[in-house]
Amino acid sequence: MSNRYNQLKVAVLVTDGFEQAELLEPKKALEAAGATVHILSDKSDSVQGFKHVDKGEVVSVDGSLDAANPADYSAVLLPGGVVNGDAMRLLPEARNFVRAANDAEKPIASICHGGWLLISAGIAKGRTVTSWPSLQDDFKNAGSQWVDQEVVRDENFVSSRKPTDIPAFNNEFMKLLDEQQRREQAQQPAAGVAGDEAATGSAGKPHLSEKGSAPAAPPSHENEAFAVAHGESAQSDG
Repeated sequence: MSNRYNQLKVAVLVTDGFEQAELLEPKKALEAAGATVHILSDKSDSVQGFKHVDKGEVVSVDGSLDAANPADYSAVLLPGGVVNGDAMRLLPEARNFVRAANDAEKPIASICHGGWLLISAGIAKGRTVTSWPSLQDDFKNAGSQWVDQEVVRDENFVSSRKPTDIPAFNNEFMKLLDEQQRREQAQQPAAGVAGDEAATGSAGKPHLSEKGSAPAAPPSHENEAFAVAHGESAQSDG
């Protein structure tokens, strides 16, 4: 395990019915890079994963959504699965969480049906995204530009369509986390300095990429976390 993200905490918002690969594979890549990953849910103990329509693994819950503070996390991951995605969009605490994260310009990564929560939280308007194809009308009706690409970056949003997109999804999310980590480090007051400028950290805010841009091809020298992120997924689409 590397220490690439040893100062970052990522919140995964999920309930029963999530698509297994879309939670476990990004989680594995993030943890291999040193990030702390917390499963936050409306369920108290565990959540049930699915491999498309068949039951998969049960994943332990780290904290409750109603008690979680978005300020404690550097980024948000929204796995898919039609049952999970439809249930999460109805939870006020989930909508409030992603809304707060977006207001703070923190990375939000959604895949498959996970993007439904962006719509219900009211933060999809004017954004360029992708998702499971059946959500495209919902995004368009919400004022989004929907595109059919394996991964799309729009400022603090990263989105993908399905499990086979996970390698590209992980890679682009981790690039965004690199920017977030630099931003957080720049916001930390220098030792012995108590000025207002150090507290604001505005000078350390990274320049976000062009809206809706497709990512460049990944470099050939990626580290061990990138290798983990590019593991082949044998899961069904969902």
